[in-house]
Amino acid sequence: MPRIHERKEVLLPEKTERCSLAKPRRCLRTECVISAVVLGLLAMFVTWGSSSIVKAGYELVQTRACLTKVEKQNELLRLEMARLKSPQRIQEIAVNQLGMIKPQAVYIVAKESNVAKAARPAKDREEIVAARSSILFGNARAEAHKAR
Repeated sequence: MPRIHERKEVLLPEKTERCSLAKPRRCLRTECVISAVVLGLLAMFVTWGSSSIVKAGYELVQTRACLTKVEKQNELLRLEMARLKSPQRIQEIAVNQLGMIKPQAVYIVAKESNVAKAARPAKDREEIVAARSSILFGNARAEAHKAR
């Protein structure tokens, strides 16, 4: 049987063809690696952002709890302050611990109007001045003031 020359298929491409086929593969690999790195960085960024949001939420809850605690403490201090300022408590301490007593008579000094001064006789005016002077300066000074 005679052999007929048929065209032979080349199993290995020539050197130039190899380079042309290898280049797209390298570019494809490089693009895949770059895409994977970018996706990894994006995933890290999203994870970091969500973790910072969760951390801020926990801090907010803790701050609100602390605020509630301080408000309750402030209210308790206000109640204690009101109890300590009560007139009954102050009077009890003054009488029992300090030995104070209620005064028998209370003197009030009031400024008179010009019409009331003119309507009173001179003798009454002197007595009022003496009473005022004794209240303000004590007995010794009041007597010295009278002598003037």
